[in-house]
This record gives sequence, C-alpha cells and structure tokens, in this order.
Amino acid sequence: MIKAIWRQFNHIKIRQKLIISFFVVVFVPLLIVGGVLTAELRKTALNNTIEQTTADMARIKTRVSEVITPAINVVNYALVDQRLKDLVTTEYTSIYELVQAYSHYNTFDNSERLYTGISTIRFFVENETMLNNWQFIPLSEEMRKSAWYKAAHNSRGLLLWHYKEAAMEKGEGNQLTLTRIVHYPNDDTYGIIDVELNTKYLNWILAQEVVPLMIIDADHHVVAGNQQELIGTQLSETMIIPVLVEEKEGIFRETVFDEPSHVMVDPILLENSANDLRLVAVISDSDIVEDADRLSRTGFVIMLISMSVALVLIYGFAHLISTRIAELSKHIHQVTEGNLTVNHEIQGQDEIGELSHQFNLMTLSIQALLAEIEQHNHEKRELETKQSTMKFKMLASQIHPHFLFNTLETIRMEASIKGEKDLAHVVKKLGKLLRHSIEMTGELIPIKQEIEMVEAYLDIQKFRFKDRLTYNVTLDERVAMVEIPPLVIQPLVENAVIHGIQHRREGGQVFVNAHLFQEEINVEIRDNGPGMTDEQLRKISSFITKEEEEPGQRIGLKNVHERLRLVYKQSPGLQIDSLLDEGMSVSFSIPVITDSDR
Repeated sequence: MIKAIWRQFNHIKIRQKLIISFFVVVFVPLLIVGGVLTAELRKTALNNTIEQTTADMARIKTRVSEVITPAINVVNYALVDQRLKDLVTTEYTSIYELVQAYSHYNTFDNSERLYTGISTIRFFVENETMLNNWQFIPLSEEMRKSAWYKAAHNSRGLLLWHYKEAAMEKGEGNQLTLTRIVHYPNDDTYGIIDVELNTKYLNWILAQEVVPLMIIDADHHVVAGNQQELIGTQLSETMIIPVLVEEKEGIFRETVFDEPSHVMVDPILLENSANDLRLVAVISDSDIVEDADRLSRTGFVIMLISMSVALVLIYGFAHLISTRIAELSKHIHQVTEGNLTVNHEIQGQDEIGELSHQFNLMTLSIQALLAEIEQHNHEKRELETKQSTMKFKMLASQIHPHFLFNTLETIRMEASIKGEKDLAHVVKKLGKLLRHSIEMTGELIPIKQEIEMVEAYLDIQKFRFKDRLTYNVTLDERVAMVEIPPLVIQPLVENAVIHGIQHRREGGQVFVNAHLFQEEINVEIRDNGPGMTDEQLRKISSFITKEEEEPGQRIGLKNVHERLRLVYKQSPGLQIDSLLDEGMSVSFSIPVITDSDR
C-alpha cells in the first residue's frame, strides 16, 4: 500500500509535491498541535478557575461564618439568660410593669448594634400578659399554624435556618433567619427566639467575587448571592440543578440556563443545626474558557496568516524550482533530439545549477567523443584504403615479376638437375606465401603468422641464392600471439634481401628479431649489405615521412611506416640506421594491444 502510494507520488509534478509536502509536514501537524494546545489551554483554564473558586469559596465560608457565628451565640446565650427567662415567664398585671421590664432588658438591642450581620432579634412567647413591641411577640393562633413555627417546634431544640416570608417582617423583605425553641421546664412554658441576619451584608460579601455565587437553604431558597435577580427565588422557579435537589457536595457538570456549566457545592458547617446552608458557585464553561478561546482564536489567526505567507513562499519556491527544472528538461530534450550544440547554463550553485553544469560538461564530452570517433573512423577508413593500396602495390610492385620469373626458372633448372624433394619444398613455401598474400584482409594477425610469412619468403630466397644468403629469425614466445597489422615485417625483410644481399656474391646475412622489452614489442631487421651514406640515409628517412609518393622509391618502407603511425598513434614509425659497407638496420617498437585497448 505504501509503495503504491509512493509510486503514485512519483508521478506528481515537483511544484505539487512541494505544496503537498507543505500541507502534510507543516499544516496538518500545526493544526494537530493547535488543537492539542487549545484543549490543554481550556483544561488548564478550567482547572485554574476551579482551584481559584475553591479557594474563594473557602474564604467566603470563613467570612459568612463570621457573620453567622454571632447569631448562633445570641441564640445559645438565650438558653442560659436568666434575665430573659424572668422577663418572659413573669405574669404582668399592668402595662406599666411590662414597659418597665422591657426597658430594663437591652441584651437584644446591644447585640443588634454590636453585630452588623444581625438585622433583628425576635422572641415569640406564650405569655399572654406580654405585648408586641417588635422584640417580644406573643404567639397567636395564626403563628402557631405557620410553617416556620411548626418546623421550630419539631426541631427538638436544634438550630433551624430558613427564609421567612415577608408578611412576618417590618417591610424589609425576606430574610435569612435563625430560629430555635427555648424551653423553660420549671415554668412549663417555652419561647422561640428568631434572629434575622442582614442578608444585604451577605450579598455585599458575595458581590466582591467575579464568579456567580449564592447561599441556599434546605428548601432551596437563594437567601444571598451576587446575582440580584436570583436572591429570594427558589431554584425550582429559575433553574433546576439536580445535584442541589439531591443535596450532593463537590464539583459537578450540569446544564444551567441552557449552558454547560460547572456547579460547585460546599456546605457551610453549622453546629447543632437541624438543617444547613450551602454555598453554591455556578461557572459557565464559556466564561471559564473565554480567555483560552480568545488565545486560541488569536493563535489561529496568527497561524493562518503565517501559513498563508508560508504557502505563498512555498509556491514561489516551487515555481522557481519547477521553472529551472523545466528549463533543464527543455535543454535535455534538445540534446536527445541530436542538438549537441545547446549549451545553456542555469544560474545558481545549488543542485539544479550543478546538474546543469555537469550536463553541459557531459554534452561537451559527448561532442568531443563523437569528434574522436569520427576522427578514428576517418583514420580507420584511411588505413583500410592504404591497406588495400599497399596490398595491390605489394602484389604489383613488391613481388616483382622478375622475382616470380627467376624463381620459376630456378625451379625448372633444379627440377632437371635434382630430384623433386627440394622442388616440392620451394613450391610449398611459394604457395604458402602467395596464399597469405591473397588472404590478407587488413585485419590484425598474430605476430607468429607474420613471422611464418617471413620464414617462407627467406626459404624461397635461400633456395634461390644458395650460400649467398643465410638468415636467422628469433621470436619471443611471450609476444607470439600478440596481434599486429599484416605485412609490416615481410616488406622490411624483402627490402633487406633486395638492397642488401642481392648484389653480394657470398656471405649475405639477414637477422630478424622480435622480442618483448618494457611492455613494448621491439622488431628489428638487420642485414650485412653495402649499407649507405649519411646523405642516402637522410633521403630515405625524409621520403618515408612525406605524404606524397615518388615512383621508384622504397614504397615498401613508406607503406609500413605510415601504417604503423596510423594504427599506433604514439609510435614514431620506422627507425633506420645504416653505415656504409656495414649493412642496414630497420626497427620499430609498438605497444602490446589487448582487447580492452581497441
């Protein structure tokens, strides 16, 4: 699967590859990282908000306790206040006596003045001789039927927290009230103390916080909070939060006012209470992650701008690269069509510029190679032409008709004088020599085959000149199978016989030596003929190096010299040495040609 995708990817243009690579390598990872970072920011913001709110709620609970504790102390003191007991258990006979008793009891007034968290202190009594002065209130039948009275009567002396109805107050609205029944067993009577807290002060404490906070009682009344519209309402009227209805504690995910929110519920611990109060924080998730979302939006905008700029730059780079590659491709296409003269250098020292430079060098190398091949073919054709010309000239001029005539005449005379054995030998050598001459195609032949032709020729000449000619042929076996051009040794031997031995009456010698020396084949043909003067030697050396041929000159030497120069580029050709009356030496040196050198 991956290989198939990779193969398909190889068919896409470079520009598209760069853009796709940009999206895969940069854009997608950035989106993933951005999403992860946004999630982490939201999570961190949520955790920080919860931690901060938890700390704030602990601090608020402390401040609320500071407000509630004096009210609890007032209620607890009422249980042991003897003056209060005497006041509410005395049977009064006159209003004056009652007024005097009221005026001498100032504990409630002092507590209201001393504690800002206490709004009003009431004491409801069963003493029918007492009058209502808004602190001491005789119980009526209507009061005995009220819910708060029944709850206080059934609380068995425990503290009772509730949100009293407005009809019970002096027009200040509903208040969070602490109620407790006070029994006087000896007098077989009781009273109910009612301490109303200053909810405005509680609201002020909660208003210092940014997070929506509220204090609710056991009946789910919002007795205080920093959202004015919720104060005094019941949760069932505004919002239903199951965790509050179920009286759970902790941190919960709920939907409040159609928004996902975190609800934090923390009880306010109240000693000796029949019910409790709870501090509730409702934090909308949108408020929690507002900063995180704002940072995410800012980061997204910055990332989008950066990605747009990067995309433009990538497109520009891709266009630049693809344009240069297209230019190089056009150059290559022209070369593939045979136009090797194209030489366009793409600017730059990067890989494309280096590739263009190397391609131009390759084109120049191909041109040079083609020129070299053309030169080689031209020289080969010239060599083949010279080989053919040399062959005909050798057949026409080197093997002279008088040589064939004299040889045949000698064979005829010997045949009449001697038996047929020697004649057969000479005829065999002559046939072999003629066969080699006729079969020459210009291709390289082993040096051993060339030496065999030389020996056949010398045998025939030996048969002709008798004791006037002796010869010695030496062949190094290491070079026996090395290939050389045909007819490069035999014409030199023939030249030695014709010009060096033919005019001697006796003692003519010809030496042929082919051996290996320092990775070169050295061939020398030496005779003991009349030799030549320096002037004659200079003329011959000059003649064989000229391009024009002169009739009557030593064409065999010239042909061999030119062919050696054509076949072996570095070969100097023939080297001729001679002294008058001391014979002549013709030699040449050629490299050993192997199959890899051709």
